[in-house]
Amino acid sequence: MKKRAEIIISGRVQKAGFRDFIDEIAFDLNLDGYVKNLDDGTVEIVCEGEEGPIRDFLEKINIIQYPIRVENIDVVYKDPTWEYKTFEVIREEDLTLATYERMDAAVRYMRQMNSDLGQKIDGLGENLSCKIDGLGENLSQKIDGLGENLGQKIDGLGVKIDQNRAEIREMNSNLGQKIDGLGEKIDQNRVETTSEIRLSRDDFRSHLDERISNIERELAEMKARFMS
Repeated sequence: MKKRAEIIISGRVQKAGFRDFIDEIAFDLNLDGYVKNLDDGTVEIVCEGEEGPIRDFLEKINIIQYPIRVENIDVVYKDPTWEYKTFEVIREEDLTLATYERMDAAVRYMRQMNSDLGQKIDGLGENLSCKIDGLGENLSQKIDGLGENLGQKIDGLGVKIDQNRAEIREMNSNLGQKIDGLGEKIDQNRVETTSEIRLSRDDFRSHLDERISNIERELAEMKARFMS
């Protein structure tokens, strides 16, 4: 349902660019009417539109934002007259006052733009910081994972080296045993060969002594026969 709202706003609301701010809000909410400054320092608004948008309008213009300070809003609701086709700012006939107010409005918009830009830069810095932190964390995790894998590989290599050492030690032990066994066999063969040589030499000497004894005996017998 459409309504007509007749509004009087008091506070620091003149020469601060407030009327241009009101005009922008009315445009966004599709309200028709006007806003103007009164001689007592207040601002008068007459707007017509749907009841919901008018409530939103009253909430949005009730601000304390340097250099504007709204202290009180009086509202009277009436039936719409349908006399307005758009929303407008009624300015003073004094061009100097109107120019100063437009300049104040421009300064307020610039201040608001700087504030918004600062918030965006802060948000960008925060997001960038979060991304850098995330990148650092991911890099740290990858380095930790790489170090862990490298450590496991080194441990595995160490185990293989220890196994190879054990195998080499066992091979050396077996080789030593074989060499010792071969030495024992060689010693045994040397003893056996020496014994055989000694026995052969003793047999030969005994046989030679026996032959010499027989020859001497035969010579003695022959000499005895020749002598007789």
